Amino acid sequence: MTMVDLKERFFELITPPLPNEWEVEENLEKLRPLAPHRQELVLRQIPAIWPVSNSLCYSYLASAGPALECLADQQINDWVSAILDTYEQQGLRAAQHFMADAETNYLCRLRGEAGVELAALPHLQTYAQGVTGQPVRLAPGPEPGTDTETIFLPAKIARFATPEENFLYYKLLLTLQAGLLQIGTYQWEVGRADPLVLAVRATYPTPGTPPALLNLNDFFQLFPNPRRAEDLFTLVEAQRLLVWLAATFPGLWRDGQPLLQQLAEAEADHLPGALNDRMAQLRGLVMGTPASTDRVEAGKTGPSRPAWFPAATSRVEETAARTAALYAQFANSTQPDQAMVPLPWLGRLLPQAAWQVRMRERQQAKDKFIQGLALLLANAPPPTESAPAEPVPPPKGSNDQSATAALVLAPDQKSLEAPEPQTSSPSQNLVTLETLAEELPESLQELGREIIKDLGGIPAEYVSAAQGLAGHGPLALTASPDTSGESLAQPLTYAEWDFRRQGYRRDWCAVHEKILQPVKSSLIETTLAKYRGQVLQLRKQFELLRAGERFVRRQPDGNDFDLDAVIEALSDRRAGRAGSEQLFIRLRRDQRDIAVYFLVDMSSSTEGWINLALKEALILTGTALENLGDRFAIAGFSGMRRTRCDFYRVKDFAEPYNAEVKSRICAIAPREYTRMGPALRHATTLLQKVEARTRLLFVLSDGKPEDYDDYKGKYAIEDTRRALIEAKAVGIHPFCLTIDRQAHDYMAHMYGEVNYIFLDDVRQLPLRMPAIYRNLTT
Repeated sequence: MTMVDLKERFFELITPPLPNEWEVEENLEKLRPLAPHRQELVLRQIPAIWPVSNSLCYSYLASAGPALECLADQQINDWVSAILDTYEQQGLRAAQHFMADAETNYLCRLRGEAGVELAALPHLQTYAQGVTGQPVRLAPGPEPGTDTETIFLPAKIARFATPEENFLYYKLLLTLQAGLLQIGTYQWEVGRADPLVLAVRATYPTPGTPPALLNLNDFFQLFPNPRRAEDLFTLVEAQRLLVWLAATFPGLWRDGQPLLQQLAEAEADHLPGALNDRMAQLRGLVMGTPASTDRVEAGKTGPSRPAWFPAATSRVEETAARTAALYAQFANSTQPDQAMVPLPWLGRLLPQAAWQVRMRERQQAKDKFIQGLALLLANAPPPTESAPAEPVPPPKGSNDQSATAALVLAPDQKSLEAPEPQTSSPSQNLVTLETLAEELPESLQELGREIIKDLGGIPAEYVSAAQGLAGHGPLALTASPDTSGESLAQPLTYAEWDFRRQGYRRDWCAVHEKILQPVKSSLIETTLAKYRGQVLQLRKQFELLRAGERFVRRQPDGNDFDLDAVIEALSDRRAGRAGSEQLFIRLRRDQRDIAVYFLVDMSSSTEGWINLALKEALILTGTALENLGDRFAIAGFSGMRRTRCDFYRVKDFAEPYNAEVKSRICAIAPREYTRMGPALRHATTLLQKVEARTRLLFVLSDGKPEDYDDYKGKYAIEDTRRALIEAKAVGIHPFCLTIDRQAHDYMAHMYGEVNYIFLDDVRQLPLRMPAIYRNLTT
């Protein structure tokens, strides 16, 4: 194809808004050397990639030509699916890296060569906890890193020639990230009055006032170029980390050195040309191979160390000071500068994420300690007058001139008291637990030791808060916020079907389980009074269903003769054959074994009469099912975007249909959008856990699935259809009752010809729904 043909074909395949022609030409130019049929093969994948990411699509066009040198035509679809999976799980940079070498990253994986996948190494989790001494978890990421709670490692490593070397590299990466936790890199924090902070601020004045307590990220922001400060700190700290690795794990260090050397040699000649010479020299020194500006003489085993970069530091405080000194030298350089490529075996530091985790853990420890101490105080006898014990000396490192509150245990009492602290800063207002070792339970002592390790002591406010909570002091904790409508647990992730690529977007949607706040309302009484005659009729009809009766034919004994079986037996005997002895008909009473999940659309489009009719229908059906004895659960769904798919629990299978459940039904109200696929998949998961002969998923909606993002039209319909197919595959029968005059065009495709019904009059819903349920379950 000519460039004109390529552009015309490209614009046919994408959706608005359209990009600039010059940008398209630049990327399509790389397809011109390909044969016409291969150009078409590449272009056919654009409708699957362009809606996901324009940048990814351009990178795909740039990489497709070299990739086709080793890919067969029939492999392109699967290669593109792997690209999209990588992008959605690890981001654009990882997807670009994946595309850059189709042989190593795709074909070798297909052939099972060399590469090792993180998912295939579950024992690394145990190793991680052993090295760190804490319950960290492992997760895939585009490059190594840690927020102190999770260690991120590449999803797959195929960098080296053998599986054994790739596994060793995994182990090395994991140990180095664990080492950052062991040597205290992320534990460093400093006050804004610290001499180092004051010196940096004096050298590089910036507007505003830094926070009272600075973490690593705050420290980097003190410099005119925070990224350069971060790069320098990372390189200096990396040296300290390697010293720790060699001293703590000499065997791993010995075995891993050849791998680190291979990495150093592979990138020695590929550093960015504009990188500051000293930064390149420093990076080469840490990598173990000199940069191009500082080649060693033949026969040397390592780089020469420049005078401006002394030996490795021993503490993180020294690393911070060294960073400031190096930054001053770099600031005088006239050479252009750019961000450093992260060290391949260390990645970038994540100080802000680590700080957030630390603050969350600190708050959790505080709450747990206060609650535990309050429980101890609440069960202790009231305090008596006695002379206080000698106060505990202040923690090491505190200001001797400021009073430190001491937690006192009087000799003849079991309760705890905290004397009024004198005026001091919050960081100095600390107490210890040394005098309480025999009085506190071991679990509370252990928690106290963790707090002391983190803060240097236990803040006196923890003690006064516990006293207030226990009723032994003036300070009372604020009541816990109402969790109604809040997530009950960590969000669950589900895949989503993308018909354009004919594959799933893995872990794409986050479902947040929530519970509705019960509301006081007269709706229950009003509805039962409004439909009083129908309620009585429903109860009678459903009572007949409580134990179903049916005739079973061709039985060895029974209530009456089966005439068909008798005639057939007589005919056989006259023909000389042995006739059957199963000549009777028996009346059998079957117990119902049904579980149904009612899934209610709570999108904003249900506002008004539709929402009222939905609630009335649930009230009537719930009343009938309570009499029938069928197990049922109710939930609503709404949300906005894939990261917040809200699933509102109204009634669980184990809950009785009581006043609280009825109050939750009254609380069902219009909220946001209708992303139906995640709700269906979550309800299917919950329904799978219920043992029942018949499991029914009953959906009540008012129209098409749609969300705020690109979840609309054919994409949303096809994902919903796929979620229903998944439910059928595990033995669940889905059915939809929808209120929509225009439902005909897509409902049959989405649910199947006999698995839905629509109402064009919302007023029919309360009466029709119980009847539909009766027909579905008989």
